[in-house]
Amino acid sequence: MKKHFSFVLIFFCLAAFIFAEEKVNQGGEDKTSVEITLSVGWNLGSYKETTFSLTSEALSCPRFSLGTKIFSGDFIHIITADYFITRPSSALTDNANVYKTYDPVTGEYYWQASVSSLSFQKIRLQYDLGYKVYSDSRMDIYAGGNFACNVFMQFEHYPSITALLSIGPSASMNFNIDEKNSFFVMCGLPLLGYGVRPPYAGCDARLMKYAEEDFLKIFTLGDFLSIHNYQSVYIDFEYKLKANNNLSFGLGCDFEYSRIAVPDERPLYYVDGNFKAFASYVF
Repeated sequence: MKKHFSFVLIFFCLAAFIFAEEKVNQGGEDKTSVEITLSVGWNLGSYKETTFSLTSEALSCPRFSLGTKIFSGDFIHIITADYFITRPSSALTDNANVYKTYDPVTGEYYWQASVSSLSFQKIRLQYDLGYKVYSDSRMDIYAGGNFACNVFMQFEHYPSITALLSIGPSASMNFNIDEKNSFFVMCGLPLLGYGVRPPYAGCDARLMKYAEEDFLKIFTLGDFLSIHNYQSVYIDFEYKLKANNNLSFGLGCDFEYSRIAVPDERPLYYVDGNFKAFASYVF
């Protein structure tokens, strides 16, 4: 996990320096700015992984996000990475569960108590590209699209991992209340995608075999997604207060809902909201 985080951090830094250098080399009128944002929030929500159980699991945990906004002429580039890990709360995880099991030595059944060690993680990597379709002295509106990768990981005795790649339309708006106060709104709706999701909790035989022989072959086990088997919406709101020309602080919240109906009749439901505080620096 540390290697993955380091890779993401290096990627964001390189993107920032490349566009900052472009800004310097342009000379004359300043048309490009790069904004790096680090946020820490509290995530509240729930999910139901029906390949594992019909029980809804509640989520409450810290969430971390790293983002870049690049304003270049009439275009805006938004790169976002966020992550959280938590132990869900439900009847399965908050209490000891008693189940009937079989002793192969004596040939008898007996009752055994077990405490769940269930954990849940989510990773989102997203790139949005928008073109300015309206602008005045206080407001800019952008329309475009995004490319996103979402990974849902649940671990108990066996892992249950859902990985999704999707594309779809997105829109954003930046509104300046005055010289120091502003807010930013963004929303996205995936229309097409590709997802890899085991038909039950845990790795099936082919997935384990491919992971051992050639990891990339795992992607051949996926399914194409569209609005009939994958519905999702993402909305983000940020309020920002300038401390000076480069540094800003703010508060925000984002909401996400997803339903992944692959395989058939065993969908994953996910809904949550994230309340965050952030700091951003503009190059």
